[in-house]
Amino acid sequence: MRLLFLAIGLSTALAACSSEDGATPPVDSGSSVDSGSAEDARDPTLLYVAGQYPTDVSLTQNSCQGIQVASMPTTVTHRAGSTDLSLSHAGNTYTGTIERDGSFMTVPRSLGSAAETHRLSISGRFSTTGFEATVTVEVSRNGTLSCSYVVSWMGTKTGEPNVIPG
Repeated sequence: MRLLFLAIGLSTALAACSSEDGATPPVDSGSSVDSGSAEDARDPTLLYVAGQYPTDVSLTQNSCQGIQVASMPTTVTHRAGSTDLSLSHAGNTYTGTIERDGSFMTVPRSLGSAAETHRLSISGRFSTTGFEATVTVEVSRNGTLSCSYVVSWMGTKTGEPNVIPG
């Protein structure tokens, strides 16, 4: 049975992914963004969302078989004032950009093998207390789009609140 554990709680969509033959795709740490200094994080004019987020995950749409998701923590790496960020979730890192209002999106990322590839795109919005995100996944088998599913992430920030200047 094919399982995909998405907890794309940022830190992720998202997931430890295995196919029907039990093969697990490689986990790639991806690139990260410096988290900036604590002084920068306190400046109310600089966007700052770095930190740890326990992330609740739910499957909201699904045309695939055997997809399972699980809540996992997400780590967000972000330098105060920067438009670059990364979300690490379930052993995978997703890089993207963030706007001053807290809205963000990641670069689409493919996980798996040629036999079965899950292409994940994450978009959402940070608030002072956490983030909400939608992970859209397209599954291709042997290069042909087979099915898709959508996962909701709800992350709650631990520690100091985020700074969202607007």
